[in-house]
Amino acid sequence: MADQSYAEVSTGELVKRALSDDGTAWEALIDRFAVRVRAVVRSHGLSPHDAQDAEQTVWSNLAEHLSRIRTPESVGPWLATTTQRECGKLRRLARRAPPSAPERLDSVDHRSPEALAMAAERDRLVRSAIAALHEPDRTVAVLELHAPRSPAADVAEFAGLCVDEVAAVRRRVRRRLQRMLVEQGYGAEPAADARPRPDTGRKPPGGEAARGGGAGRRRRPDAAAGPDRRQEGSA
Repeated sequence: MADQSYAEVSTGELVKRALSDDGTAWEALIDRFAVRVRAVVRSHGLSPHDAQDAEQTVWSNLAEHLSRIRTPESVGPWLATTTQRECGKLRRLARRAPPSAPERLDSVDHRSPEALAMAAERDRLVRSAIAALHEPDRTVAVLELHAPRSPAADVAEFAGLCVDEVAAVRRRVRRRLQRMLVEQGYGAEPAADARPRPDTGRKPPGGEAARGGGAGRRRRPDAAAGPDRRQEGSA
């Protein structure tokens, strides 16, 4: 584990120290972004084996390209983009692999086939909606879903935002995802004629009788004139 003193060191300074063969600074750099990289990987729904490969490849790429990153403070956005690309590549390769490939077999899931199908469809729609977003909204959406308690400062550093922009982007992302999911048929709102109508206090035409209530229900003609007709009949 990295020395706790490195927690207060800026990302740019960690990059400089890591480039100077400071192993502790390199570990601290990985620790700083590990949760956010893992969140991006999880958002792609990879198998456990592919997810592990994706993370290892991302960190290997960072070690290889660390000296080429022009702005050391922009390591977060670089990691976000690199992780997205690597996961997309692995997903394309996974679709070409035969279903019986051992590396594609996950642990046994004891849920019913119906529950599995619904969960798979829900995850597919969510991934599709997130993939349709542009940066930095996509990265913010991923962190909201898979690392929901990330501090605003961490989200800003990883997504390439200013800290005071994070709250507005989070609200925008929630609205866009909700609208996109509704358009795709997941979590749709009830139809207009099925929604409860607000009580305006106005009585419907015809007064109480039109409401169908027991007290205001109209009497049948034979019931209204019942006593007179019975008397006529008896006469």
